[in-house]
Amino acid sequence: MQYYEAVRRGEEAARKAQHLLAKYTGYAIVAMVVKEAGAGWIPVGDENLYALVRKDESLCVLVLCDKDGYVKAMSNMLPCRVAESLAAKMQKDGLVEYKGKLVLPL
Repeated sequence: MQYYEAVRRGEEAARKAQHLLAKYTGYAIVAMVVKEAGAGWIPVGDENLYALVRKDESLCVLVLCDKDGYVKAMSNMLPCRVAESLAAKMQKDGLVEYKGKLVLPL
């Protein structure tokens, strides 16, 4: 797949993840739209798995990623208790928690 086609498809998947995450957090930003695959690039996956990233004991970021852990959308910093409550609601709504290693745009 050509890089620009991968970006176009990845932007669409990331935008959908951004809108979904914003429904829970009020605000979300697009993070990553492509991932490396061998000698080229492919778009991030369409699946939306959630994960909680702890900055420290009191601040967390809620993210949506694909099955490979590539973060497609992320929230602002949230108090961890708020992020945990939102994650519980996401799980109750049928989203699955990602428990592997995340690939963050940092």
